[in-house]
Amino acid sequence: MKKAPARFHAGFDGGGTRTTCVLCDTEGSVLGVGVGGRGNYHDIGVPNALASLRAAFEGALKKSGVGKGSIALEACFGLAGLDSPKDIETMTRAVRSMRLPSREGSGRADLVENDWRTAVAGAFIDKPGVTLTAGTGCVAAAQRDSGRTVVRVGGWGHIVDDRGSAYDIAREALYAAMRDYDGRGPKTVLLKLLMKQLGVSEPQGIIARVYTDKMSVSWIASLSPLVGHAAKKGDEVAIEILRKKGRVLGELVVSAASKLKMQDTRFGVSLNGGVFKSGEPLLRPMEETIREAAPLAKIVEAKLPPACGSVLLLLRRAQVPIDGNVVARMQSSLRRATRKAKR
Repeated sequence: MKKAPARFHAGFDGGGTRTTCVLCDTEGSVLGVGVGGRGNYHDIGVPNALASLRAAFEGALKKSGVGKGSIALEACFGLAGLDSPKDIETMTRAVRSMRLPSREGSGRADLVENDWRTAVAGAFIDKPGVTLTAGTGCVAAAQRDSGRTVVRVGGWGHIVDDRGSAYDIAREALYAAMRDYDGRGPKTVLLKLLMKQLGVSEPQGIIARVYTDKMSVSWIASLSPLVGHAAKKGDEVAIEILRKKGRVLGELVVSAASKLKMQDTRFGVSLNGGVFKSGEPLLRPMEETIREAAPLAKIVEAKLPPACGSVLLLLRRAQVPIDGNVVARMQSSLRRATRKAKR
């Protein structure tokens, strides 16, 4: 008699900077963690987004020690850039074409979700809270009622939105640098820092890199840490950029909470993304903006990262009760698997 395939869950978090996959058993224990490249298909195209997903999955599978043989996999893909039904349709069709080595017939349905939904599921499980993600782009998501009611605010792309994102901060730095060069604005160390980072010897070289080299959104976003570096040196222009963006990010949290009428209730705010490494110049005005409108809100650590949030959505679909034991087991096994992935 043929042995039934072992069942596993794969949770993906495909962001503007990198893609993460966690491979779990049906009880939520993390067996392996893998990392791939960028996951927003708007920035890099569908084939490259799929390559990032596959690399992350293969990495998780290898670290787990689970063979590619007789296994049955269910997957949830939490992806950046899924802002319309067309986006969902495009990437649902795309992930079906991946033909993961563990597919169990043609009837299996994967979940394809926007990454803000998987982020809030992981951060707060079934408690009320707001996740604020600020990396290449930025978005806030709020949930209440054990995760049954979820809303999002912002994250509408770098042209019409994403204020407070790494891209937005870097763009402000470029603007400030060229204002300094022209004499239209105050002096700032950002001009020299950007020239050095971009490998140019004169300010006009910055323009050549941006336009002639066709700098991508993620490339520009990668310049944002220079603003935090300049702020630590006391550069007032950089400090003001971060103050302004901190207030904008605080407004995202307040707006998301207000959609669910949470302003006067106690809830957590979880921060996710490289922008928050900018430190106090950004964090203080952000927290002040939040407290003014929602005095009971508190910055907290996410219980689980977005990739694990993807697995939780699979467990919910399977009607598996997600209690404290499941969460604790996932947390402890994730720590072990992460250490293993770094070896």
